[in-house]
Amino acid sequence: MDTMVAGSSWHAAGRGRFLERCVGFLMDEVSFKFDDLDVVFGVRALATMMSYRQKNFFSKEAGGQLFGNRHRKNWLIEVATGPRRGDKRGRFHFWPDRRAEQAEIDLLYREGLEFLGDWHTHPEDIPRPSNSDITSIENVVRASEHSLPGILLCIVGRLDPPDGFWVSFHRATP
Repeated sequence: MDTMVAGSSWHAAGRGRFLERCVGFLMDEVSFKFDDLDVVFGVRALATMMSYRQKNFFSKEAGGQLFGNRHRKNWLIEVATGPRRGDKRGRFHFWPDRRAEQAEIDLLYREGLEFLGDWHTHPEDIPRPSNSDITSIENVVRASEHSLPGILLCIVGRLDPPDGFWVSFHRATP
């Protein structure tokens, strides 16, 4: 299974292009490029993910799924879900409720949105995936029934994007 990270180094999150509009605290979009794929995180998805950043010592990891639309090599992430009641959350772990995730996939598919990846928080300024994060997303890619070329993993740290975001693309293998 191939993994591509935005940019060319391990610290890929800071390689994304960040567009910010200075209207109060409104944020526009955050985009990342992977070889032949452009991924844009819309305002609504960003707001959800950033609202769960682990800003204090007692904050628990949170996470969910990424949904949006894709047109050829352009993906727009419009919705980030989660966390859900059945998720297991702690300071240094997040285990999603897989049944609730499937229900989200079914519901949002009926609303015209595709499942495009997973996200969760880390209690660090500039997030980096753990070995279990990589193993988990690779298992999702293998176990999922989909027609996607791969699935995104987004880890949200304490800093604002792009430095506070880790985004990687995990290719499906034929």
